[in-house]
Amino acid sequence: MKTRKVLALAGVTLLAAGILAACSGGSGAKGEQTFAFTYETDPDNLNYLTTGKAATADITSNVIDGLLENDKYGNLIPSMAEDWSVSKDGLTYTYKIRQDAKWFTSVCSC
Repeated sequence: MKTRKVLALAGVTLLAAGILAACSGGSGAKGEQTFAFTYETDPDNLNYLTTGKAATADITSNVIDGLLENDKYGNLIPSMAEDWSVSKDGLTYTYKIRQDAKWFTSVCSC
């Protein structure tokens, strides 16, 4: 029972801090906009391949780029891939990756 109260208090404190941070006016450069979003729950981990939690998917979809992404009309546009081609038989896709792309490789002990 005591653990539940402590966890509830910690959750309320984090929520209040998030709301206050999101509502602060900030002193950014003229014309600069800041986007703030408070997530409903904490992610269980940041490995988007092993989790089924929506909070994790929401966060990782905002920080991980794919080869292509959709524009506002749903058309595929380059993201990490500068260009791509499809073989005549439709079985092989070849992507040309941007030169300025940054990669991170992690060893998973899952």
